[in-house]
This record gives sequence, structure tokens and C-alpha cells, in this order.
Amino acid sequence: MKIAVNQRQKHIQSKDKLLAIKIEKNRQDMSLKSMQFNRFMLIRYATAIFFFVNLYWALIMRHTWVVIIPVIVMFVSGLAIVEQIKLFGQHTNQLIYSKLFFRTQLVVNIGLIISTMTPLFPSLFQFVNNTSQNRYIVLVSLLLGAGAVLFVNKRLTLIASNRDKYYSRLMAYQAILKKNKEMN
Repeated sequence: MKIAVNQRQKHIQSKDKLLAIKIEKNRQDMSLKSMQFNRFMLIRYATAIFFFVNLYWALIMRHTWVVIIPVIVMFVSGLAIVEQIKLFGQHTNQLIYSKLFFRTQLVVNIGLIISTMTPLFPSLFQFVNNTSQNRYIVLVSLLLGAGAVLFVNKRLTLIASNRDKYYSRLMAYQAILKKNKEMN
């Protein structure tokens, strides 16, 4: 009877140990997934900001031909958003639609920057009074947006070639996990 109780306790202890090992493995896997996903945090936020800026512009210009521009950009950003959501389950460092979106946004910003110096300004920005001061404010805003797009494109290039700082942290964390596994 005492032997059966001891065997039962050993069996329960081995199950508890296996459960603890599984929990620790799941925690480590989730940490790795989160670290991989967080490499793209700036890109996700920039995508969201540009999406809502384009949405706002589209809503303001909904009764004009200009609405085509932000709607097209929003469509491309939608593809990028779906791609970025998939990153949590399917890790990759090649974000094709995100690159396409930010390049599209850059082309649109450059076109709009040029338009601030042309007679197209009043039709593209009907919600802004056509004064030189307002043109300057719009120009500065568009230049800031273009700068942000260039910064994000640089980050996408670093991520695609695994030269970003988050990748090195990820590799260091994986090395620690491997070392701990070998010690056990």
C-alpha cells in the first residue's frame, strides 16, 4: 500500500514537472513571437497614422474627384495592415505590401508637395484657404510626412536584411534560451 502511494506521488510529481516544462516552453515561444512582432511596431503605428490621415482627407474631399487619391492609398494600406496582422502567426521579415504602401504614400506626398506651388493647390486642399501661409503649413506637413515615410522605409530595409537592433536582441535572447536548455 505504501509503495502504491509512493508510486502515485512520483507519477503526480512527474506530471507536474512535465506541465511546468510545457508552461515554460509556451512562455518562451510566446516571448519569441512577441519580440519578432515588436520589430514591426513603428511600421504598424506609422501605417495606422497614415491610414487615418488619408481617411480624414477622403472624408473631407468625398464630393470631389480628389477622393480617388486617398482611397487608392487607403486600399494599399489595407493590404499592408492585413500583412502586418499576419505577422503574429507567420513570421517573416519581407513585408511586400508594407513597402508598397510606404512607397505609394511617398509618391503621393511628393506629388502633393509639388502641388503646393501650383494652381492645383485649391482643388486638392479645398478645406484650406488658399493663402501663402496655409500653403507653407501644408508644405511643412507634407515634408514631415515624407520624412516619416523615408524613416519607415529605412527601418523596413534594415528589418528585411536582419540588421535592425531588435533582431540582434532577438538573437541574443534565443542564444540565452539555447544555453539554458543545454544546461538543463
